[in-house]
Amino acid sequence: MTRWISLGALLVLAACDVPQSPVVTGPDGQTRIQINTAGLTCYETRCLDINPSTRSVRSVGSRTIRIPANIDISGGTISPDDFKQLGTAALLAGGAGSAGDR
Repeated sequence: MTRWISLGALLVLAACDVPQSPVVTGPDGQTRIQINTAGLTCYETRCLDINPSTRSVRSVGSRTIRIPANIDISGGTISPDDFKQLGTAALLAGGAGSAGDR
């Protein structure tokens, strides 16, 4: 019985493993997250769909919103603090899917 519980716990932990986006060092020496333009950009436990060309972002299941002007996504990277701020803004957008889906 204990073996089955252990196996179940191991499967749950394996399913929760989110592939992380590469972390690079910017020209200023600060850590930056590389934006994945072909899918989700994941850092720690959050994944965002960031589109640098349209300066838009969405969290899975939320509406697409504009990236605030104070968040720097130049060079295809974003700082961890800006990523967290962007994630909060995307979650606050609420709704299902993109606003353009209606």
